[in-house]
Amino acid sequence: MPDMRLTIAGRLYSVTCQPGEEQHLARLGAMLDAAARKAGATGGLTETRTLLFAGLLLADELAETQDRAAEALAAKAAQAEPAAPQQGDLLAHDNDTELAARAIEKLAKRIENLAAGLENHGAAS
Repeated sequence: MPDMRLTIAGRLYSVTCQPGEEQHLARLGAMLDAAARKAGATGGLTETRTLLFAGLLLADELAETQDRAAEALAAKAAQAEPAAPQQGDLLAHDNDTELAARAIEKLAKRIENLAAGLENHGAAS
């Protein structure tokens, strides 16, 4: 296993990783170092508290990223969902032309039956 040396907030740490993960670990170490330097910028913090605040800063960034991703997914899903049709609104089914065509055929048959019934009623009188 490769042995890596990471400098976090001015202190050298030795860490092992899986083969091939060296660049990724170096990137993560750089991110943690930047957060630790930001957290310890005010001075007077112990190493433990500096790393604690660095972890909290990174967790805050992660939470914000997750929130933005969730909002983007929700907005995308809202755009993809068709508006719910109103009851009795045949035109609300514009996206489903087959359903609209069947409804029109049913209406046409009912009108024809009504017209035939009226003709038969008128002829019988």
